[in-house]
Amino acid sequence: MDTAQSRTPEARPQHSLVQALRSIPTLAPFDERTVLTIAGDSANLFWPAGSVVFERRSPPDGLYVVLSGRVQILGDNGDELNSLGPGEYFGEFSLLLGTDHQNAVHAVEDCELLVVPRDLVDELLTAHPEVAETIRAEAEERRASNLRALTA
Repeated sequence: MDTAQSRTPEARPQHSLVQALRSIPTLAPFDERTVLTIAGDSANLFWPAGSVVFERRSPPDGLYVVLSGRVQILGDNGDELNSLGPGEYFGEFSLLLGTDHQNAVHAVEDCELLVVPRDLVDELLTAHPEVAETIRAEAEERRASNLRALTA
């Protein structure tokens, strides 16, 4: 008899949110329990195309993970610095630096975004320094890319 209780954890179907989180290489070191905590403690929200996810100089509230659609990262003058899609995240600069958002973010397409609360991000980065280092390195790469876009 094949019941949900008799299946091994590997054979159980995963929730689509867990699958989406598992597809993000930066989150690979997290065990199943941690991924489930992230999925359970985060808000899964929808932004229609053309809407503002957050404005420049607004306070950070979490790490945003793109589940579907695309967002634009906009510089001071409204120029596009970057475009992010599924499996990518943003909002990490403000969380890492303890500052307000440096750029605005707008939905260019209908977007489903997972918002991981700031407190949970802080806990995860403290408990998993290797993930914190990966996010810092990626943030530095993105920052350099944004600066190049501004001077181009």
